[in-house]
Amino acid sequence: MNAAKRIKKRMDEGGQCKQLAVLKQLALALELKLPFDVAGLAALDAAHFELAQHLLADWHGELHIDARGRLIERLLAENPALMRPASGRRPGSRSQAAVAASATVTQSR
Repeated sequence: MNAAKRIKKRMDEGGQCKQLAVLKQLALALELKLPFDVAGLAALDAAHFELAQHLLADWHGELHIDARGRLIERLLAENPALMRPASGRRPGSRSQAAVAASATVTQSR
């Protein structure tokens, strides 16, 4: 099973651990080109760290696009502020909502 499917499956199972939060933040950062604090990866146990590595490899190789899309849809449903661009926002700039969502996930660790 690819990394995006495995993360979504853990979410479907009701996973709310801090380690899953890091993986969710990583997926959002990859998709939305948000900053990501790599120090969070160091706190992961071996299984979650390996899953993060697989997610990075899948993303870099443009693999499993459908599974990635479903995961991102789910993550954006959990973080609706990330879906609404701020009015007058320059292309490529982060909205205040994106900054706040990133900070929220970071603080949950």
